[in-house]
Amino acid sequence: MLVRFASFAAVAAVAVSLACNSSSISAQQACADLAHATCSARDSCSGNFLNARDYGTEAICEARTGSSCVAGLAVTDTAATPESREDCAKAFGSGVETCLEYFEDDPAPACEAPTGAGATGDACAVPAQCASTFCAVADTEVCGTCQPLPMPGATCTVTTDCGRDLGCAIATGATSGVCAAWVAAGGACLTGVEPCAPELACMGDDPTTSAHGTCVATVGSVGSACDSSRKDAPPCDGDLGLACIPSGAGTTIGTCQMVTLAGVGETCGSLGGPPITSIADCAAGGMCVKGSASDRTGTCVAPAADGAPCDTALGPPCLDPAKCVPSTAGGTAGACTLPYLAACP
Repeated sequence: MLVRFASFAAVAAVAVSLACNSSSISAQQACADLAHATCSARDSCSGNFLNARDYGTEAICEARTGSSCVAGLAVTDTAATPESREDCAKAFGSGVETCLEYFEDDPAPACEAPTGAGATGDACAVPAQCASTFCAVADTEVCGTCQPLPMPGATCTVTTDCGRDLGCAIATGATSGVCAAWVAAGGACLTGVEPCAPELACMGDDPTTSAHGTCVATVGSVGSACDSSRKDAPPCDGDLGLACIPSGAGTTIGTCQMVTLAGVGETCGSLGGPPITSIADCAAGGMCVKGSASDRTGTCVAPAADGAPCDTALGPPCLDPAKCVPSTAGGTAGACTLPYLAACP
């Protein structure tokens, strides 16, 4: 059985070694502490799934996260300091930051961006450059502008567009949505409009008629009953690497099974069947490239190196935190670009 820890207290024993005096800690040490704390949290809160899928190992997560943190502290006019990064690491290590807050992007006070000097519209790369503590950066860019903290109803394409403690509600088939407050367990929800908080799913709603459902806990154990349509049972917890495998053709009811992580060149997607017998995702930040959007399976492609060519539609992808920045407006092909390494205009 997979169990998600209620807080990061369980990580404390391995999370941060705070031997340095916080008044004189280096950027490298503070960022290493924070990277270790956050990447350990990813493992703890996902049953060791997310690091394996997105990076390959926790060590790679720490190396990528730590170097990005150091570069972010070197950005001109940032109000963030090594001391503030170390305080955030302590919040993870002491269990102040919970798994729910982690997945909701609702940081503990010690992890919130300090107030910068940038006014609305000023160029920015990190939130701590802005008086609003929000730097609006497009998903395929590394530079953005200081903007007011998003409020419910603001346009979004991903949750990070919504700042702190708001989700991005996107209707089925749409490419963008609106920022909305997370709905807690037992609350009324509507997919694409009123999103349930992480670890929950909206059960029994009908977006076509605007009939509301109820936020219930997702299924978190292998072999337990599930329903991918969310009508007769909750779906599986994807953050734990679980997927609902149907019990027969023409039904959405089945049992939760672990997602397989496929290597470079291996088959990914919905395997077997019908009905499908398993689901394979790509490991280590790879991308499942399909011949067409309607194909059930594809082939895993490895992420490109930093600075190398990439394509958000055809692959290869970039390894986080690098972004595939298109070379032409509206295009999908570009180069894997690390944030914070160049001054934003």
